[in-house]
Amino acid sequence: MTYFDNVIGQDTIKNHLTELVKRQTLPHSLLFYGESGLGKLDMAIGLASLILGRQVFSGHNGTEYLEAIKSARIANGESEKKIEAEGLPIYMDKGDAFWIRPMKSTLKVEQWYSLLQDHLSVAGLGNRVVIIEDFHAANAIMANAMLKTIEEPPAQVYFIIITNKINLVLPTIISRCMGVGFQPVSDESIRLALEKRGVTGNIDEAIFMGHGNPAVVESLLQQGTITMLELAVKWMRTLGTDARWFSKIAVWCESLTREDALELMHWLRLISRDMMALKCGATIEQLQVPMHKATLLELLPQWTMTALATVSHETLRAEQALRLHIKIALVVDGLSIALHNAREEV
Repeated sequence: MTYFDNVIGQDTIKNHLTELVKRQTLPHSLLFYGESGLGKLDMAIGLASLILGRQVFSGHNGTEYLEAIKSARIANGESEKKIEAEGLPIYMDKGDAFWIRPMKSTLKVEQWYSLLQDHLSVAGLGNRVVIIEDFHAANAIMANAMLKTIEEPPAQVYFIIITNKINLVLPTIISRCMGVGFQPVSDESIRLALEKRGVTGNIDEAIFMGHGNPAVVESLLQQGTITMLELAVKWMRTLGTDARWFSKIAVWCESLTREDALELMHWLRLISRDMMALKCGATIEQLQVPMHKATLLELLPQWTMTALATVSHETLRAEQALRLHIKIALVVDGLSIALHNAREEV
C-alpha cells in the first residue's frame, strides 16, 4: 500500500515526486495540469500525505473525508441543501493539510486571506501542505494574491495547484511552479486498476471509449453513459432537426449547475471535432466519442465544416461568460442562437 494507490497509472509522476520528497528537493509550489479525470486530485492528496507522513483527506478524491465533514455539518444543524450549495472556505485535516475548493464554482480571495492569516502565519509548526483545486476557477484578485505568496512562500509550506485549463493560469504563476503534466493512461493500467477495485461490466468497451481517461471509463461502466455528453448530442441533433430547438434546449438546461454547463461546453466541442473528422474520413479509432459515431454520421448532412468550427469558437466564449458569472440561462440561450444561426448559414 502506498499513498498513491487511488491514482490509476501516472507511474512516472508518482516515482518522480516520491524521489523529490525522499531527497528533500521538492519545490514549494507545484502545478498539476491536464484534462479532468486523469488523477490530479488523488495525486495531490497522495503527495500531501507523503510529505506529512500520514494519510490526509481519505478516500478516492477525498470522498470519505468530505462525507465525514458533511455528516458533522448536518449534526450541527445545517441543512443538506445548504451544504450541497455552499462548501467550506477551507477544508483542514489536523492543522497541517489544507484543501481549498471553489465556492459556488469560484475560488475567492477571501479563502486565500483566511488561509494565510488563520493558518499559515505562524512559523515553526513543521511541514504544511495546501491543495488548491480547480485553480482555473480563481478570480483575478485571488490569482494575484496567491502569486505574491508563492513568490515568497512561508517556511515548510508546500502548495499544490490543480487545473484542467492551464491556458487560464497566469503565466507568472506558471513560471514560479514546477509544472506536472498529466497524460492519458494506458489501457492495461486502467484495466488492472478497475479489476482490482472489483469493477464489473464490459471493461474493454469502456476503455476503448474512454481514450485513456480513467474517470470517463468508470463513469461509462457505472452509469452506462455520460450525462453531459448525451445532452450535447441531443443539442446538436435538435439544432438540425427540430423547429422548437430554442425552447427544448432551454428546458433541458434550466437546472444545470455552472459546472454542468462547463462540462457541456467541453462535450459540444469534442462532438463538433469528431464530426469534422468524420467529414474528412476519420476511422472510429480516431474519434473522441466513438460510441456516437452512427449518430454523428446521421447529423453530418445538417452541418457544414464552417458551422462545426463555429461550435468550438462559441463554446469557448460561453465558457468565459460562465466564469464571469453571467447567468447560465443567458449563456445557454446565446450559445444556442449562435449555433443555430451558424448552421442555417449557407
